[in-house]
Amino acid sequence: MDRVEYTTIRKAYKSMQDLVFETLRDEILTGKLKPGDSLNTLALSKRLDVSRTPIREALNRLVSIGLVENIPYKGSIVRRLSVDEIIEIYYIRAALAGVCARLATSKLTDVQKNRLSTLCDEMESLQASLNHNLMLEKNFEFHQIIIKAANSPRIEELTLQYYHQSEAYRALALELPGRYAQVCKEHRDILTSLLQGDREKAERTSREHQLNTARVIAKSLGVEIEL
Repeated sequence: MDRVEYTTIRKAYKSMQDLVFETLRDEILTGKLKPGDSLNTLALSKRLDVSRTPIREALNRLVSIGLVENIPYKGSIVRRLSVDEIIEIYYIRAALAGVCARLATSKLTDVQKNRLSTLCDEMESLQASLNHNLMLEKNFEFHQIIIKAANSPRIEELTLQYYHQSEAYRALALELPGRYAQVCKEHRDILTSLLQGDREKAERTSREHQLNTARVIAKSLGVEIEL
């Protein structure tokens, strides 16, 4: 097997992994697969008409973002989302995001400001297509610029730690009616406060952005929360 053929096979295999992952993720987020449902690799292999290897890889990825959990002697099941966990994670994220924005306000370069503005434009332009994967990528870059500009390694480490812990919930939030547009508006409010050099407003809008996500997710699970 030559190198070109090997590379082609690897790309095809990776695409299959991605396809299986995205299919199962979407089925969980839309409720087709419900909390507690068993995710048997053989059954999924037959249903999706793929080998069991990409199924296992996809399940590992779903575990890593919190949508699936492995239960001893039971295997993989769809995870039940905990409102208490959501609130705890987003309280922490809100505090850290506010601090980052406050610190970044006076440190952002013109290049970073321009990129934040461009990202807001791009995220808003994606509303019609509802391309959630691309939206999440741009969302991450938006917040990453602010985190980096804060220039605090310890806060950055904590922020990214909890950012990744909330990955499953971020994906879920975008699936909820009206949240996509709200997220775009909240990003624009954060950007405006940063461009105005208003540290108080930057901290407040960044904090509320995180708390609003927690409110929306909790409401989708039938729980009204005061934050």
